[in-house]
Amino acid sequence: MNWIKPFIGLLPLLLIGSPLLHAAPFIPKSDQQILETLPTDSPPPRYSNSDSFLSSASTASPEQTSQLLERAYLQGDPRALGQARAQLDQIKDPDVETLMLRARALQADHKFSEAKAQLKQILSKDPAHADALLTLSSLLVVQGQFEEAISYCTKLDDASLRVYQLACMAQVQSMTGQLTQAKQTLNGLANLAPGLDASTARWIYLIQADAALRSKDVALATQVFSVMDTQTVPALMARADWLLKQGDYEKTRLLLQDHTDKDALLLKLITAQIQLGDPNAQQNLGLMKERIDVWKIREENAHMREQATYALLANQINPALQLARENWQQQRETADIVIYATAAIKAGSKKDIELLRQFMTDTQFEYPALERDLRLGKINSSSKQVSKYVSKETTS
Repeated sequence: MNWIKPFIGLLPLLLIGSPLLHAAPFIPKSDQQILETLPTDSPPPRYSNSDSFLSSASTASPEQTSQLLERAYLQGDPRALGQARAQLDQIKDPDVETLMLRARALQADHKFSEAKAQLKQILSKDPAHADALLTLSSLLVVQGQFEEAISYCTKLDDASLRVYQLACMAQVQSMTGQLTQAKQTLNGLANLAPGLDASTARWIYLIQADAALRSKDVALATQVFSVMDTQTVPALMARADWLLKQGDYEKTRLLLQDHTDKDALLLKLITAQIQLGDPNAQQNLGLMKERIDVWKIREENAHMREQATYALLANQINPALQLARENWQQQRETADIVIYATAAIKAGSKKDIELLRQFMTDTQFEYPALERDLRLGKINSSSKQVSKYVSKETTS
């Protein structure tokens, strides 16, 4: 069985959080359109024209497509996502495995409603399909639909799936008032992680990293980061989130300075650079603005979290709040809660602050530091410094 690689999205935001991380792929209008100029020492092209690419796409195996989706997630590579989509588009009579791959691609592209429809189609044919159950639960967690999410976890009732069921339930519990219990479960699962596949181990570690962040658990963070990889984008994001929250801006800069090609990591780097008074922050803000301008031209809507983060870093408070509100309609992970709360507090929007406090009350979402900031209506002293070094030209 191809175990799910959950797109748990610990993606960029101002101070903490995750993920989502997948830029919507750009589809050129013609073969002549220049997309990117590659270095002179690049390997030779695999495809001489669109026909050769389509021929290759039509004969691609599900394993190849799955590998592309994995690369898109782990390396933050939208080109891999575009290639995977092209391969999937060539399949006219999809089987269950293809539907599963399509659901993963749709989820990566933030088309959550379409992804859910694909997953439910799979489950209508095979109610015990483990990958579909896990992916659907993870997607529902992203959207803050926790009751429904855990209902799919409980359906993983085969004894051979016990590890996945426990991790699935712990993921939901960590967001719904059972953080301590979830951490205990995850600690037990982490002891088994060396014997699990890399994807499942990474999933467990990322949930632990989020739990450590919200509960200020230094011991847990130390344990997790001692075993988590240091190459993939989700792992780098989790490390950067922790370092920024601890005020280790120099370590964050060193960690991310060679990763400016990844939007999520670039935003984290800018955050650290601003705190350090690094003049390169201005250059990187300009680079991020160029990317956002391209998204707007393409009319992409899968980047609202990143845009809200950029707006806050550039001290554009009202646009940041509007973007955070729009993002809230799609995603409600830790990263989304924090970016929305930060924008609402900075804008002094009592209505948005109350909405978030009610969400935390209703779901019992545990993040004491954030709850305190919302209750007091002000950001802690470290957060206030974020826009300290941003030039007036970036404000609006």
